[in-house]
Amino acid sequence: MMLQFTGLVIENFGPFKGTQTVDFVDADGVTIIWGNNGRGKTTLLNIIRYALFGKYQNRRGVDVDLPSLANLEGKKDGKYDFKVVLKMLNDGIHYELTRQYVVRKGIINPQRNDDYEEHVFLKKEGAILSPDQREHELNLIMPSEVSRFFLFDGELLQEYEELLMEGTQTGATIKESIEQILGVPVLTNGAIDTNSALEEYRKEKNKIAQSNAQTQKIASQMSVLEAEKQEQAVELERLKGELTIELDTKAKLEDEAQQSEHVSSLLKSLDDLDATIEEKKASREAILTSIVVATGEAWKGLVSSRVELMLTAIESQLKDLEDRESAHKVASHFMKEMKAAAEKHHCHLCDQDIPDEKLEELIKRITDASSEYGGLSDDEIKALQELRVRKSTLQSMKADSKKEILELLEAQLSTLEVEIDDAERQRKTVREELERHGDVEELSKGAKENVKQLANCLKKIDNLRDGIQLEKDKIKEVESALATLEDKLNKVSTDSETQIAKRKVELCEAINRIFEEGIASYRDKLKDDVERDATELFVQISNDPDYTSLKINDNYGLYMVHSSGEIVPLRSAGFEHVVALSLIGALHKNAPLRGPIIMDSPFGRLDPTHKSNITKVLPKMSEQIVLLAYTHEIDEQTARDTLGPELKREYRLQRYTSFNTQIELQ
Repeated sequence: MMLQFTGLVIENFGPFKGTQTVDFVDADGVTIIWGNNGRGKTTLLNIIRYALFGKYQNRRGVDVDLPSLANLEGKKDGKYDFKVVLKMLNDGIHYELTRQYVVRKGIINPQRNDDYEEHVFLKKEGAILSPDQREHELNLIMPSEVSRFFLFDGELLQEYEELLMEGTQTGATIKESIEQILGVPVLTNGAIDTNSALEEYRKEKNKIAQSNAQTQKIASQMSVLEAEKQEQAVELERLKGELTIELDTKAKLEDEAQQSEHVSSLLKSLDDLDATIEEKKASREAILTSIVVATGEAWKGLVSSRVELMLTAIESQLKDLEDRESAHKVASHFMKEMKAAAEKHHCHLCDQDIPDEKLEELIKRITDASSEYGGLSDDEIKALQELRVRKSTLQSMKADSKKEILELLEAQLSTLEVEIDDAERQRKTVREELERHGDVEELSKGAKENVKQLANCLKKIDNLRDGIQLEKDKIKEVESALATLEDKLNKVSTDSETQIAKRKVELCEAINRIFEEGIASYRDKLKDDVERDATELFVQISNDPDYTSLKINDNYGLYMVHSSGEIVPLRSAGFEHVVALSLIGALHKNAPLRGPIIMDSPFGRLDPTHKSNITKVLPKMSEQIVLLAYTHEIDEQTARDTLGPELKREYRLQRYTSFNTQIELQ
């Protein structure tokens, strides 16, 4: 069988507001849908899962409440319904699958799952099928048990490491899914049917033996053991059923615990953002104050050159007047001393008498000096005072330019404005996410109770697993005792009726052995084929020549083999990714059911070389690949160059608001 997706229509579902369309080209190749984290890539993957199987679950496999699936902006506009249409081509036959949730009549604002009713339609070549036909066709198109090999994200790839460990629940589940996709159940169902027939023939043989006096005692003992085995089988199934319920409960409790932890983280982020915004706003106010102060004196910087010229002129005039004033003071003091010397005919400076012939000369010099070093006129004294006042005023107007300071303050202010805006948008996003969690206070209250319930649940799971193993051991003991009694019965039974019953049992046992041997042989062949094809992909992806091949175990887990022939005991998370992807590709190559592979962010742990190598082998993994990748997970242009004509179409998840993502064709 060959399945191909040809189109997807989403309406008001999750972050996708309005009607969104993805057209998968009707040709083999790769479609890439680009989108940053939080844009809706994982939601898109889950929407396709929902379309195929009617369930929308979180990463832990817990069903999500329906009201939370409707687009929030659409709900604000009164649109509570949501829908998905998946168009497919299966073995040349066109299908169109529609699933939608519609608000029940009389409900205005849906708050619970019961407020919705689901409508499902499947068209086959344009004709709508009945519900029974629909479910039959969908199960043929893609059984839910094998969906993990067609729809998976990077986190799911980590689970494949469990295949290397014996006895883990996850590993057993994956192994069962692997055998489902490879077609092993066709044989195992036959083995189950022949085993049921074998049990009936043994009962018939035992009934005949009980009517014979010779074998009655042995047959009675076998009847008691058969009844005991039946009781143990019923108890085993009961314990398995309880274990399934407890595992589901554990998943739900873990999801609630994770949700509580996430809410606590969101509340802390909200507090941190509030503190950051308050701190940055305070810094902004301080910068604004500095700008006001700097701007208040900025005019001084603008006139500083003119002030400098005026000061130069004034200082020149002042110097002339002050020099004359200073010279007059010096001269006045000198003349006063000389007059005193002339009057006393004695110079006290040099302590000598002045002769008469020198006295007339001294008096003449005093008279000349009085004329030469005369004081400032009244107008000049007034001008000197005015010039001093003007100089003082101009000096107070003189200041350094504030241009550089203002530019620095403006740059700091601009950066702060951006940071405040970013923080406020982050705060808005956190608040919106908190709103989606409902009553945060109630969630916080239930966190402690959740821890107790989870501890009790884990204890129950351990007890149930111990009980299951105990019942299995008891059944083996009973089967061993039955085998011993049957040998005795066969030896003492001689009548024809018992012999006929014996031959029926032996024939059925032979057929059952054929099935068991056939299953073992088929499994061995499948493992060899998967190992070979996984190795081929691994060698193409890996860039380490020391790792030459992969080796498979009974769980379909793959070990890396060193060039020396030794098994690599420990491998990095990146190589774990590579091995898991190699297994996926090998399973698709060997499965009777072939279909599209849709991968969400599978490159997170890989280096650029491995990313490029995986991109190169994508077309070899399946005829149709849909890659959901976040920006920079792989280089866009490198991906285009690597895939070449194998890249059929590109879309981008463009976020316009927290609850409005548009799927846009590149």
